[in-house]
Amino acid sequence: MADITDPQAIAFSNEYLRPICEAARALRYRIDDLETRWFDGISDTIGNSAGDTLVDGRETLPPMTAEQITNTVANLFAARTALILDLIELPCVRPLDVTI
Repeated sequence: MADITDPQAIAFSNEYLRPICEAARALRYRIDDLETRWFDGISDTIGNSAGDTLVDGRETLPPMTAEQITNTVANLFAARTALILDLIELPCVRPLDVTI
């Protein structure tokens, strides 16, 4: 197997691939925490109705319906599944930095 010593390949790996993998690894752990909180009862509180809107008192934020929240959570679960941990951890060099 030949060593890859091309400066562009090294720069790509160090400047793009590794940082993105570190962010993806952190995202997986954040989604794990989201799942715990979601199935710990908040999903029942929010529901899945397109007619129910989250009202937090801030007019500067776009409104979110319960259906949008539930669909977003499901989409994040699907994204986590697509991020194969063994593959994204391989290029990581920094320790995991996630505040939950």
